[in-house]
Amino acid sequence: MLLRYLSHQTMFSSKRPTIPNHALSHIGLYWRADTQFASAMSQRGIPSDTWDAAFNHMAAVILGMEVLSSLSSIALSSCDAVRPEQLEDLDFHRLSVYSQQLSPAFKDLLPKLEEMLWEFESWVNDARGRTQPAFLPGSKFLQSLIKEIQRQIPTLQNANFFVYLDEYENLDLRQQQIVNTWLKHSQTPLIFNLAMKRNAFDTLATTGPEALSDIHDFRTHDLEQDFLEDNFQIIAAEILLLRFALAGAPNLPIEPDVLRDPEKIELRRTPEYKRNAIAAAKGLFPGMTNKELANTIFVDTALSNQLRRRIERALSRRSGGTVQDFFRPAVPEASVITPALLSRQSTTPEEVRIEMEKLERGENNKFTGVTNWIHNNLVGSLLQLYEPQSRACPFYAGFDAFCDLSRGNIRHFLELCYKSLNRNTTSSDSRIPPEEQAEAARQASAALLREVKSFGRKGNQLHYFVFRLGTLFMLAHQRPSLSESEQSHFTILRGTSDLSDEDHEFLREALKWSVLYEHKGTKKKSEQEPETIEYVLNPIYAPFFHISYRKKRRLEITSDDVICLIRGKYSEVRELLRRYSGKWGLEHEELNPTLFPLVESEIL
Repeated sequence: MLLRYLSHQTMFSSKRPTIPNHALSHIGLYWRADTQFASAMSQRGIPSDTWDAAFNHMAAVILGMEVLSSLSSIALSSCDAVRPEQLEDLDFHRLSVYSQQLSPAFKDLLPKLEEMLWEFESWVNDARGRTQPAFLPGSKFLQSLIKEIQRQIPTLQNANFFVYLDEYENLDLRQQQIVNTWLKHSQTPLIFNLAMKRNAFDTLATTGPEALSDIHDFRTHDLEQDFLEDNFQIIAAEILLLRFALAGAPNLPIEPDVLRDPEKIELRRTPEYKRNAIAAAKGLFPGMTNKELANTIFVDTALSNQLRRRIERALSRRSGGTVQDFFRPAVPEASVITPALLSRQSTTPEEVRIEMEKLERGENNKFTGVTNWIHNNLVGSLLQLYEPQSRACPFYAGFDAFCDLSRGNIRHFLELCYKSLNRNTTSSDSRIPPEEQAEAARQASAALLREVKSFGRKGNQLHYFVFRLGTLFMLAHQRPSLSESEQSHFTILRGTSDLSDEDHEFLREALKWSVLYEHKGTKKKSEQEPETIEYVLNPIYAPFFHISYRKKRRLEITSDDVICLIRGKYSEVRELLRRYSGKWGLEHEELNPTLFPLVESEIL
């Protein structure tokens, strides 16, 4: 979104009423690396230096087209620096030294470059069967093109062209080195900028002896960390409300023209504006309070029966009390968590019953007091009750929940909203019922999980890993006592085997594609204990596995088990899951009967 915004199509859009001449100091050229085509430019019996020249040629043609297109954008905009007739007078005959195919007239040069691109693509697809085209010299050609433009249009003398190369990680290693060389030697009027995923800057090498140097040659800007983390809710709300506004929805606290006007940014930063926009988004996608979530158990026969069975099963292992002592609709949140409390050796049925009575009388108690049993156990208990019913828990519903599930990814957020709107058959207005949102979240989660297979060269392995790890967290959420509730991240303990370089590379790949997120450990037993790294499963996959998307408690896994999850055989993974099931005291009837077949179908 940012790169598209900075490109000439947006900055010099005909829809902008006023564009100052100083905008010419930053003319954006957008180029998205094509994974499939980039990978085709290697080997196949063609020397590597030929492929290097081919890549430079492709950049010259594509970005040359962008430079010419940017002139058209400027001439057709409200900026008065360039007039359409000036473009008609441009003469590029001097560029013929690079290739006799290049037309001297502006109106012919862009179509000719497009034809050269088509010719080049045809050659790449059949490099040994077709005649190799004459190659243009990459950034040198672009500099000459810009120089000719500036020589003939005085108002562009101080113009600067900024190339925004998107999805840099899709290029192969040699192509990245070529791009790094452009970056190292960037200077006005042609500046290169790279956009990539986290941990995707695999090499700082150039085609020459010098490598890139941080700060000296480039600066890193982490958009998620530096800009989105603290502002994602308002950004998501604005994008959502803009979609509704453009569809004709009435009474929204935003105006499309305001969102598109850079002069109105300060207005949009005011607390009142943010409050109103987020409130409107929550009105369209309402969530449920903890009490409302707990009440869903008592208004649904299947869920209330499930709660009774769990209380009964917990009491069968202990003496003291009846189901009715703990099944109390008057205190729904406390009732929902009683199966977990009754399954713990640290709490007796009598203690739980006494604390429930104190809660009902409004006295100080362990459910809501300092011990705060409800706060620590409600979500985990709700997920346990919903899981056997094969339906999504409303815990995944609401604008706040959608923002947490998306974790800064606008595309994921919009997918959650889109599927919710598609499912909305029960509400006649724009408000989406939480039940529909929760089911939509599960659908979106499943769809985005399938997408993992396309994540780079290790996509299939990443897909297996997510299924294995998600299933392990799923088991952790089913332990009767919920002594460690809402485990959705892990840390690695030293086992009998250390992770190999290949395993560390795999974890970096998981971080690059946001399958995992990395955090510094928050809990240390002593100052002498080394700092640990915590790996968090992307929250968007939580609804599929019916686990919590919140970062609450970590699961400590040995390096041996991590190796098994990364590259173990199916029989080894199955044994690992059964071992943890026994460790956590899961009985057969407490396990989802489709759990292991689910894993088997995905990882065999």
